[in-house]
Amino acid sequence: MKKLMQQKVKDLKRELVLEQAGRYFEEAGFEAVTMAELAKQCGISVGALYKLFASKDALFYAYVEYQIRKLHEAIVEKSATVTSVKEKLQIIVELKFETFCTKSKLIFDPIAGDPLFFTKLSHSRQNPAQIIYDYTAELLGELSKEQPLKSGDAMQLAYLFHSFLLGFVEHWLHFGGDLRAQSTIALEMFLKGVEER
Repeated sequence: MKKLMQQKVKDLKRELVLEQAGRYFEEAGFEAVTMAELAKQCGISVGALYKLFASKDALFYAYVEYQIRKLHEAIVEKSATVTSVKEKLQIIVELKFETFCTKSKLIFDPIAGDPLFFTKLSHSRQNPAQIIYDYTAELLGELSKEQPLKSGDAMQLAYLFHSFLLGFVEHWLHFGGDLRAQSTIALEMFLKGVEER
């Protein structure tokens, strides 16, 4: 019982640090931040921070995983009362674009802004976005029952879907504009590309 309580306290502390460190990453960018500054921002000692995260990279990856988990929870929550598969896909696009818009300082960072960041992340460890890909594949599988799609591999379509959305994000990063306003057209373009004619 005592070990369970200690683990719960550690998990809670870890989550609080991720929230605070995340805000600081978003403010200052990944490269500009040191572990000492992060510890100060979180109100803990540097040693306590290193007990939770072995390095700044480990903390950053944990932060990315935390943000993806929060995004997934928001998608599921917002989709709970929606019955249309296309509307659920639209929710994914809107929330994903919203997330990128609110994290723009990090996106411009040389490490986090690497267009292959998530690809590299998923090859070096378990892909934290897999839970979102699984959910998207489930939706695309349902959609294929309503409308024939060019590929019967729902997971392949899910990966293509998220890569397609990242194309919109990259365009926004380079040319500006209102990314949020592109969510409907992004979904329409993707679906036109994968629907069997």
